[in-house]
Amino acid sequence: MKPLLVMITALTLLASVAYAETITVEFIGMVEYNQVNQGIFADVNSGDAVLATFTLDSEIWEPSPGGYGVRGYPIDQSSFELTIGSVGPVPLVSPQPDGEITYFNIRNADPVADGFFISNQLDWDNLLPKLDVEGGIDPYFSFIWSVGYTEDTFSSLDIVDAIGSYDYTGLTSFYTAVKDAWADPIGLEFVQTNIIGGPVAIESMSMGSVKALFR
Repeated sequence: MKPLLVMITALTLLASVAYAETITVEFIGMVEYNQVNQGIFADVNSGDAVLATFTLDSEIWEPSPGGYGVRGYPIDQSSFELTIGSVGPVPLVSPQPDGEITYFNIRNADPVADGFFISNQLDWDNLLPKLDVEGGIDPYFSFIWSVGYTEDTFSSLDIVDAIGSYDYTGLTSFYTAVKDAWADPIGLEFVQTNIIGGPVAIESMSMGSVKALFR
């Protein structure tokens, strides 16, 4: 019985490993305005293309501590890159202040809306990941990408079920910006979010191909 138990355990572990997969997330946008006049972000111009990318593990997630329709997937902080026009790629501060975890959060029926946002907490988008660029008010600039959709957009909180491209179809709201404390010195216009992985064929975007969208 013991060899059989070992075999079953091994097969179970193999199945778990096979099911887990790396997901790539892309945020695509355009600069609406820039009020920064020092440091690398001073080189950002209105109309510049925006591309943020990062990866995560589809099987590593945390439920909403408040019981909301939210599930948070910790991102690989070292994989995060933000490029705006000729500036970047800009990484996240690693580790984040106070050891905070950066999550890509999926919303489903929360309570009657779907969507996603990046945050250093699970339920809300008001504790933001810090970019590795010195801020003028806060020690670091931070990044917000929070997008809402109609409640029929996602079928579940499983990110594998959410693989696809999301643009203005069903869009209800977006808040996308580079922040400095309470201020939004770089306003970003939302264009598209890609969640890439598994059998769904979605071509990953290079910064060159993102720039071509706005020519």
